[in-house]
Amino acid sequence: MRTATALMILSLILPTVAGAQDLVSLEQQRKAAEQGNAEAQVDMGILYEFGFHMPKNAVNALAWYMRAAEQGDAVAIKRRDLLKSQMTPEGVNAAQQLSLELATEKPDTTAAPVTAETPSQPEEIVPAAAPTEAKPSPEKPPATP
Repeated sequence: MRTATALMILSLILPTVAGAQDLVSLEQQRKAAEQGNAEAQVDMGILYEFGFHMPKNAVNALAWYMRAAEQGDAVAIKRRDLLKSQMTPEGVNAAQQLSLELATEKPDTTAAPVTAETPSQPEEIVPAAAPTEAKPSPEKPPATP
């Protein structure tokens, strides 16, 4: 009986923890897309098109596909063309406008990182690209809980 109770409790807790981690991953994906990563832009388009962790939104999906297609991403080009064929001219125009806004929008690099609402150690954010001439930095003391 205890095993069944423990399994039931775990089945209720694990999706919550996984969902919190998904939200962190989603935020990282969005930031990568905003910074011009074509693969992340395609992923954002797919998330919006099919409504994974967000409401389905063809305009937003098409806008992200357009951003990635401009960089020559083959998947984005196919998804863009297919989605455009299913949308009204007004929807396509709205997506084109949003795509332009996404292109001119500068990502907020000063915002605090999104963290999961679970009791855990905060993750260290590592820059995507190291500078060409890096100076040695003093070692950081270990973090205390």
